[in-house]
Amino acid sequence: MMLKLKQVALAGALGILAMPVLAKDVALVIGNRDYKDQPRIRGYYFTQDGVQALKQAGFRVFAGEDLNRSEQIILASKFYAAIDQADRVVVLLGGHVVSNDRDSWLLASDARNANIFTVGQFGLSIGAILDAAGQKPCGAIVMIGQSDSAKARGGLKAGMDDLEIPQGVTVIKGPMTGLLQLLSGGLLEPGKSVASVLQHAPRGVTAGGFIAKHIPFISASDQTSDQPQDAEYLYLEAVREIGTVPALESYLNRYPNGRYTRAVRQEIRDLQAQPELQAKANEANLKLTREQRRQIQRNLSILGFNPHGIDGVFGRGSRAAIAAWQKSRGINGYGYLTGNQVSALQAAADVRSRELEEEARKRQEEQDRLDASYWRRTGRDGTEEGLRAYLKRYPDGLYSDIAHQRLERFDEARRAEAAAAERDYWDGVRSEDTVEAYNRYLRVYPRGVFAADARARRAELQGNTQNDEQIRRAKAEEARVAGNGIVRLLVEQKLQELGLKPGRVDGKFDDKTRRAVRKFQRTRKIPVTGYVTQQTIVRLLAAR
Repeated sequence: MMLKLKQVALAGALGILAMPVLAKDVALVIGNRDYKDQPRIRGYYFTQDGVQALKQAGFRVFAGEDLNRSEQIILASKFYAAIDQADRVVVLLGGHVVSNDRDSWLLASDARNANIFTVGQFGLSIGAILDAAGQKPCGAIVMIGQSDSAKARGGLKAGMDDLEIPQGVTVIKGPMTGLLQLLSGGLLEPGKSVASVLQHAPRGVTAGGFIAKHIPFISASDQTSDQPQDAEYLYLEAVREIGTVPALESYLNRYPNGRYTRAVRQEIRDLQAQPELQAKANEANLKLTREQRRQIQRNLSILGFNPHGIDGVFGRGSRAAIAAWQKSRGINGYGYLTGNQVSALQAAADVRSRELEEEARKRQEEQDRLDASYWRRTGRDGTEEGLRAYLKRYPDGLYSDIAHQRLERFDEARRAEAAAAERDYWDGVRSEDTVEAYNRYLRVYPRGVFAADARARRAELQGNTQNDEQIRRAKAEEARVAGNGIVRLLVEQKLQELGLKPGRVDGKFDDKTRRAVRKFQRTRKIPVTGYVTQQTIVRLLAAR
């Protein structure tokens, strides 16, 4: 099936490369910089330069600046209607871009308070633009000139996300000035490939997707090359762009007695002699979606192989984790996955998840038994000393709420006995709630009625101080992995399903939520901080 898809792309490339530029090549150009609810984009931003370059290259251009939401949709729809008859397409978009994990949008000039539910009304879907460009494999360039000052809210983030790029589509991102330089400085010049032009790309310009090294985006009208520019040669150059064994074999199937069969067979042997390149190509052929890659990262984490992020992007950390997992199974996969390995990884993670949850259940039962036993020996009789002993050992225990309530009665009784001056002083110390404040109270009132409370709270704070760095790191990690309200709602729902009593399920982490998180971490042997780290959320999502 994948080979057939590749052949479709090759056929499209041949059709494109065999023809000169015609007026039916189409382009969409939108440049927004005057916004009602976003900062005005400053600097050189004249997209008419791009329009002029495209028109001179023979493109039919659909263009507009500072478009409102209706105008954006109408212009993009006209462009889409013209794609079917086009040989090549170029899209140039500039303005404020916002995104979530599934799509990115170019905000219209009249966008107001866009959030994850309304952004579709206020923005042009870049994912939809990529899908439209994907109809012209090897003949589509999408250029995104995003600002660096977009304001994002309501579950959105500023900038373009790493979207799935359809096969045969080139995506170029960077400052608008750099993109305009590319358009007028060689990208539309006949006979030049995208790769050759990008070698001299302006600062800040990056590219992804299909980067043709041999095939020019626009073929030269005068064939000055010594190489014969016929269909067989063009087909060969196209399969070389893809660079996999199946692609090269498609040339041999199409031209079994062709002029280049000997060279192609040697290229196949060379690829087969470099298994890492072949493994990389095999994984690329799986066309894993971002969510599928996230699931693979979660599975690796469950199995104890840290991918250093659950973001759907296979960077060095993910590749190292994949390679380590493969090595543990006696596979030399070079950090790239096959379809069978993806399935095996999922199956292994499912088994391990069940094992971990059973271990956690047994651990929780044992902890609850010890907790109840200690309560019977210390706190059940209601003495202040016993209650404090219980809370010192089980600050988040089964009876911690009861213990705190009973201790408050002792505190109230002492307040009634204390002189007004000492009560006022104690209230200030409690408000400050620091080690130094309690030390100060104990120096002033070494035998005061709140001395026991001061020593207990001081000890608690000093214990926390010893763990400050770990908590600081966990807090920062939580901001990355559970920073928005939707993820926090999911965390609270899971904690509630597990019977950990996180309090009100409202997407806001309060003291009850923190205590529930600590309980969960304690039974899963995760560092106990009360903050939702990556390890915590992976185990939480796998919990049953």
